[in-house]
Amino acid sequence: MNTINKGRWISVGLVFLLGLSACATSHTSTPIVAAMQYLPEQGEHLINRHAPVFLIEEYLTAHNRIGAVRAGSEGSIWIDPDTPILYTEQRQFFTAKAKYTNLIYRIHFSKVPAGFSPFYLTAGKNVGLIVVITLSPDGLPLLYTMVHTCGCYLAFIPTSNLPAHAYPNNWKAGHQTVFGETLPTALNYAALLPDKQQVQIRIRPDTHRIMDVWLASEETRAKSVITASLQPLSNLKHLQTGTGQRISFYEDSGARAGYVKGSFKSRERWLMSWWTMDWRIGQDKYLGAHKHDGPVFYTSLKPWARNASDMRDFAGFLKYWGWGL
Repeated sequence: MNTINKGRWISVGLVFLLGLSACATSHTSTPIVAAMQYLPEQGEHLINRHAPVFLIEEYLTAHNRIGAVRAGSEGSIWIDPDTPILYTEQRQFFTAKAKYTNLIYRIHFSKVPAGFSPFYLTAGKNVGLIVVITLSPDGLPLLYTMVHTCGCYLAFIPTSNLPAHAYPNNWKAGHQTVFGETLPTALNYAALLPDKQQVQIRIRPDTHRIMDVWLASEETRAKSVITASLQPLSNLKHLQTGTGQRISFYEDSGARAGYVKGSFKSRERWLMSWWTMDWRIGQDKYLGAHKHDGPVFYTSLKPWARNASDMRDFAGFLKYWGWGL
């Protein structure tokens, strides 16, 4: 099949899916209901200083709460919604221009519900979200990269620290539409004192999509907060069971090695696997540190762009999406 025909099939598939999942992706201006802020624990480490605050809507519903990954004695895995944890890691990557630092924050929810009204295409268990903050060589936040732990719903938000030449072509000021959600196209760090800025990320209930991102000072932050602890991302590979055993959050072997245990997206499989050419489409997985670490973490649905859009090679991933760091 030539590239033109492939593109036509992708377009047909996307139109079909957008129609099916409109209720899951449309952005509305509904007021915040029973919201709670998850404030990351304080500290002097880069990971602590830049950790985002998550504003969770419909907090009283268990599957909307950020949780801790737990392991059972028989190898079962689940998300404990009463113990919020941000799993974190600091990594570096190089481009022809400089060496950069990535601060990675990974959170998990127990599920996206599988009802039929509304119909959520991404229904499944143990789902998650990743936020990557890219810092300049001198430690300034340059770019926010946000993606679900399946590699879908990718969004970028640059900061005022990013030079104009590093933006993709035709990047527009104001707002951007990302799969139906309206997000800013920049975060203006210059508007606040450097030591008072904290990124706020608002999460849509049920689908756990990012609804909004903004900067707020400590003085204007909401008072209803819960402290979320920060733990190393590597802890997910060494979960302790009630009997003292250690097991991984990810499958250790076989065709699903590196994929989250219990993460099966039957709706995405039957509606998308045939045209994306991936039987495990939508399944949550480990984000490796390089191209030989874990499954391909592709972020484009185009089968021929799978390797180029792989987040494990962060420099190549940015280049594919047009960022000139």
